[in-house]
Amino acid sequence: MKNKFYHNLKREKVLKYLSYLSVLQENSSFCYRLEMALVEAYLMWKRGKHDWFHIDRILEYGNPQIEDPQERLFVETVNTPIGSYKVFSAFYLTHKYLLCQLLFLVQKNKIDRNKLAIVYAILEISNEIANRFNYSRNVCGKYDAESVYFSNYKEYGKYKSYTCFNKAEVNSILAKYQVEEKYLQLLSLCLKRKEYEKELSQLGHSDTFELHPFLKLDSGEFLVLFPANLLRLAYRLCYGILVKELGEKTLLSLIEKEMIQEIGFLLQNGHGSFIGQNNYQDTPFLWFRFDEDKVANIGIVLADKRAKLDQAVKDSETAINKAYPHITIFTFLVTQEMAEEGLFMTIGRDITHFSVEELKIVMSQSRMNLLNLYYYDQDKLDQNFALLTQEVDRFAYYCSNNYTFYRDEMPAITFMEIGYVLSMREKYLCGHDEHIVQYAPRGCHVMVKHYADIPKQIPIYVPYMKVKGVLMLQLAKYELWVHVKCKDMLRIFGREATIALMNWMFTVEKKLCIDSISRTLHVELYILPISDYEWKKVNDNTMVFCVPEKIMSSDTTTLERELVGQFFKAIKDCGFSSNESLFDVGMQLFDSAPGRFIQVGKSENITIIDEKDGIDSCYYVNSRYCDKVLSEIADFLNMKGTEQIFDFAESKKIMIRVSDYILAEVQKLLAEMDTKQLLTSLLELHHAMIYWSKLTQRRYESLSKAYSFLDATFDNQLDYVNEYSEMNTLTQGMIETIVLNGIHNTGGKPRLETLDRLFALMHFSLNMGVYMDQLGEKIKGSELTILKNGRLVMPKPMIDKLNSYFYRLRELSMSNPELYTKLHNLMPTSSINKNDEIFIKAYKAQFGISFETYCKVLTASIDYASYNKKPVMVISEKEFFETVCNGIFDEENAKAFKANFVLREDLNNGDLKFSDKWVQRFNRPVQVTARPWILFDGNIYYSTKTLYESWMIRVERLNNGTVVNTTLEMQALVSKVNKEKGREFTISVRRLYESLSLDYLYVDSEVKIMPDKNLNSDKDLGDIDILLINKKNKQIVCIEAKNFSESRTVYELIQQNRKIVTKELSHVIERDVWCKNNINKFKFYVSEIDDEYSVKTIFLTYHENAYKYFEHELENDITFLSAVEIVENPMILFA
Repeated sequence: MKNKFYHNLKREKVLKYLSYLSVLQENSSFCYRLEMALVEAYLMWKRGKHDWFHIDRILEYGNPQIEDPQERLFVETVNTPIGSYKVFSAFYLTHKYLLCQLLFLVQKNKIDRNKLAIVYAILEISNEIANRFNYSRNVCGKYDAESVYFSNYKEYGKYKSYTCFNKAEVNSILAKYQVEEKYLQLLSLCLKRKEYEKELSQLGHSDTFELHPFLKLDSGEFLVLFPANLLRLAYRLCYGILVKELGEKTLLSLIEKEMIQEIGFLLQNGHGSFIGQNNYQDTPFLWFRFDEDKVANIGIVLADKRAKLDQAVKDSETAINKAYPHITIFTFLVTQEMAEEGLFMTIGRDITHFSVEELKIVMSQSRMNLLNLYYYDQDKLDQNFALLTQEVDRFAYYCSNNYTFYRDEMPAITFMEIGYVLSMREKYLCGHDEHIVQYAPRGCHVMVKHYADIPKQIPIYVPYMKVKGVLMLQLAKYELWVHVKCKDMLRIFGREATIALMNWMFTVEKKLCIDSISRTLHVELYILPISDYEWKKVNDNTMVFCVPEKIMSSDTTTLERELVGQFFKAIKDCGFSSNESLFDVGMQLFDSAPGRFIQVGKSENITIIDEKDGIDSCYYVNSRYCDKVLSEIADFLNMKGTEQIFDFAESKKIMIRVSDYILAEVQKLLAEMDTKQLLTSLLELHHAMIYWSKLTQRRYESLSKAYSFLDATFDNQLDYVNEYSEMNTLTQGMIETIVLNGIHNTGGKPRLETLDRLFALMHFSLNMGVYMDQLGEKIKGSELTILKNGRLVMPKPMIDKLNSYFYRLRELSMSNPELYTKLHNLMPTSSINKNDEIFIKAYKAQFGISFETYCKVLTASIDYASYNKKPVMVISEKEFFETVCNGIFDEENAKAFKANFVLREDLNNGDLKFSDKWVQRFNRPVQVTARPWILFDGNIYYSTKTLYESWMIRVERLNNGTVVNTTLEMQALVSKVNKEKGREFTISVRRLYESLSLDYLYVDSEVKIMPDKNLNSDKDLGDIDILLINKKNKQIVCIEAKNFSESRTVYELIQQNRKIVTKELSHVIERDVWCKNNINKFKFYVSEIDDEYSVKTIFLTYHENAYKYFEHELENDITFLSAVEIVENPMILFA
């Protein structure tokens, strides 16, 4: 056996070392073997002789019969009425939560806390050990470790006494809670081998060892042998004391009431509508309505009561069927067990069940609600799981698998890894970071949790209090509390101002390593109609800070600076900071930081889209139903049995069949709903998606810069924007389907499950349309595969590669907005002259009315909606033209307006191409954003945000030359715009390189290669748009500059690539070859050119270059770049 440093340890030092190993987070998944090693080491210590070989074998191999993967976090927090205590959870799966519950029960029922003094003393010892190791409130540990970490002698020497307490330390803790030392003596270990072996054979562990965690050493110190046992001891003592105090029956009754209240509060929080509570077989059941045809029947099961659970479930379901005939019942159980005997609950079927804490974790998952939990319950019934599979691990797998149990090869029986939920538990506990802090204004302790609207790296918390508008910032030594008091209309600003102040206080401490305040401070922040800032000190811990309402009209660039500066002054003036230079250093830091935290205020860029008008409901495509639709398609095609790969022609035929099936199913669902109501709801959803998309991007641009100064990041913002974009498209697609197909129905309110299926079908309509565009182009690798189980497998690598173009654009615009600002400043996007006669005539010829008239109708529509305080309007056609459009145009213009700007059923005629209805295409003639006024059943429907978005898109299309152009006048205008765009782009690129003022760089533009020119060739090879000659690295760079429009869809991306390949690239390559063969001819421009010079040709586009996202059979030497890349690094051309 290889000798290790710890083999030289003797007597109690061995126990200290093993105790130390047990509290290293690297060993979080080895609790069982470490405890067993400690027991063996203790018994050897009593015998006076250590067998390191035996201990090493335990540490290396453990005990296969009881070795489990890690299920809990390594360090967790017990929250109590008087504070939070860190504990080592180890293998005690429910003790932390149950102990919290019991201790708050004591407070609620006014039981003398002194009777639980020993419990608090034990928790204090556990907390002290965790603090010595500098552990946070929640630490996951290293659950995937393969072997025990033994540390080294130097590291061990630093921490070897961290699980020991000397006489003074013990007395201090005991005195704090008024506990006599004899109680600690009673909890000191005295264990014999025979006793241990008997317990081990009967229980699988030693109760004596676990419930006596202390060992008094010869030095007089107390060693905590296995600190995780402190949690179990504290819980056992607490439960035993309360049973003795109240009686077990009364205690269980109180616990059950707590469970009912907690579950009721959890599920009423936006998940369902509470119907009532009933008891069956001494088991309470809560009923919640969560869909038009579904009721959740939630059994609150306290196992210690030993109720007849099977009969209770049957009785509750019978009662629901009687009260609500034809309803779908979703029964699940919330269970809890106070005893440690592992009581067995029998029931005749597989019912979903969670503990209270597990249900909190489950319901905290993204978009989780009772309907999605019902989906989980239904889906698991189709699977064959091994017996004793833990429900919460099964659910964790379901979530991680995109809310489905589907696998390409479904196993006959599924074994779920124990501890699968650990990462979900970590995200929940660490993300919420719930803990108890003292709140002096009320003379009490309150629980706080991390404020969800800011990055997790910033320690701002919201308390669980009835009082609104309170936030707390945890600084290095003290807390800063801010309570905002203002009018309801100013609450958003009040919240943003509070967060800004807290962020800057935190920034001062983090960046300058100084204390911003000298004690815990409570600020009453008032927003009042006063002329200037005011403040005063109320007492030693409280300050009133008054902010004038008028700053709301200040410019956003100065508002925050003034607010923060005045707050720093107030803190110093009132004596809450001992730092004399707080204002000066704070303002210097402020001025050096990018971005700002306050988003509310006066801004020239605020539009109708930015306004919060009350219509802000969100909806997202349901992942589970997408999986169900794939199964439906497999059943429809009925091509199961063997895996098949199809060529392009067959792939296209199959996809047309699938598209027809999806469209038929969509129309079938729409025909079951009240289409007027649905149309309004869809327009409201489209309205909201525009708002959230713009808000997320705007906030992200500003806030990400501000938080980057603190090394903090927002999570998932890009994903949200992508989802908003998809929902924008899907809602348009459904509106168009209803109107163009003339679906008129007066059915009832649709079920949520029906809507989930409807949007999932539309999701596939969109994605399969995109795939059809790929098949039409015959992009290599896009062929369709159908699996043995009949499932479609679209070419994900190719789809992902094309989608990466759009992700790249969004990522650039959100993560690097300053690059786009720099690009637009240097190379402004072209803007059409609306007063130009050519434009005026072209617009009238194409759309039947003037652009000015179009703008008047749009403005009048928005004004009318604002006047009626209805952002989404439904108005009769007659009233629209007579009232909204009054005085704007005559009957002829009204007809032209209706023909070109209104979405109508009669557009679905022979003139409409099939591709015009493909939802994945952009710039379609019947797209909602092209026709934002909708005529349906004699009414005009419109949304103010949809109108404004439509106007922005129309202006953008006019500016970049992509507007619909079917008339000669508009075609001439588009041609003119595109020529001017190309010329301006070339000039801007030349200007960029000239602005570098590099004496070794020659810059020229529009250099012709043709007979009788400086670059004399045999034939006309066209122009080098920008010529750069770098004398320093001897490089000639020829730039082909193309101001192509940004692609909005895969179809446009494909078209742009095709244009490059078929129309542009051959000429560029021919020029490139000529230049490389005629380097000496460039001496006309730079006389120093010799044979060492090389030529490089760049194909430069204003927006991201489409060519890079496709595979090409023929290779070439051309480099493809975008303008953003050269703005970021102009010298990238010479790399």
